[in-house]
Amino acid sequence: MKILRIILPFAALASIGLLQADEEAGSVEKLVFETEWKGERIELPPPFAPEMKLEGIEEIRFAPGMFEPDSDSFFSYVFVFAVPGDTELSKEVIQKETLAYYRGLAASVLKGRGKEVDTTKFKFTLEKSDKAVAVPAGVGDKSSVTQYRGKLDWIEPFATAKPQVLHFEIQAWSDLDTKRGYLFVGTSPKEIGDTAAIWKEMRKIRSKFKVEAGATK
Repeated sequence: MKILRIILPFAALASIGLLQADEEAGSVEKLVFETEWKGERIELPPPFAPEMKLEGIEEIRFAPGMFEPDSDSFFSYVFVFAVPGDTELSKEVIQKETLAYYRGLAASVLKGRGKEVDTTKFKFTLEKSDKAVAVPAGVGDKSSVTQYRGKLDWIEPFATAKPQVLHFEIQAWSDLDTKRGYLFVGTSPKEIGDTAAIWKEMRKIRSKFKVEAGATK
């Protein structure tokens, strides 16, 4: 039953044409997450966020309590954007694309629930960190990884339809073997900290993440 609770909200988007699994991308590369967290792979830009400019794939892993407001891991998850290698992944691009993603997600989900939301009030701030920690094991040149810390003020659309603050830890890098750029994103309502259990777990997942290259398109 836990798997159903985790996957159902995003599957609901698929049922109304707002989310599509990227079947072909599975033959291009495999994004390896060493975790029992469940998830899925979708295309970028997703149909629910047409304002996004990034193209590629997104793979998501949801914490067990992702859609349970009383859980310590409510709305906590990790995801990776894999984009063409010539895609700019500057601070400005990441900030703009992340905001477009969550504005589209909230508007689409709440519309499906018969609710409206003014997404222009959503705000996403992003700052570069002094250093990158828990860098994915699969990254050859770890000094090439840039880390950011962000905060999103938005309306959580799936479970509560109430204002929520999400905290983000994002790492960006390029890979010559796959000819791709990557964003590894961890997010949670819990404030980022070395002692927070959910952040310890998400950093552990990130530190073991790797990409298995396949045929490039």
